[in-house]
Amino acid sequence: MGSYQTQIINNIICSKLTGELNATLASEWVEKLEEQEAQTTHTLHRFHDVRDINAVHLSFDDLWGVAQRRLTAYESGQEETLSAFWVSTPLNYGIARMYQALTEGTPFKIEVLYKIEEVADFLGVDQTLIENVSY
Repeated sequence: MGSYQTQIINNIICSKLTGELNATLASEWVEKLEEQEAQTTHTLHRFHDVRDINAVHLSFDDLWGVAQRRLTAYESGQEETLSAFWVSTPLNYGIARMYQALTEGTPFKIEVLYKIEEVADFLGVDQTLIENVSY
């Protein structure tokens, strides 16, 4: 069973997904993102800590559906949104890279990174801001 936690720090939606990533958890993740985005008028970048995903039970159609749902949330000409996935294993790297590939050519600029220093640099924030998020 998987879990999802989130909070907004400054202009970054920080989220942590753990355990089994399945269609239900992916849907919960997207619903919460949409809810958080609707509550603000400024761009919110994303920091997704997916290091503790230990199983993936998503079909390609499930992942495609998540990507398409996220893409429909953005209007053309909207400001670029940065999304960083912090990974630790080939499993969570692979699923994040597939999502990145499905959203290529959109306002999303997604990076999948193993090192927190690289995540902080990509998002343009101090590492301590995202390293020890208290969910």
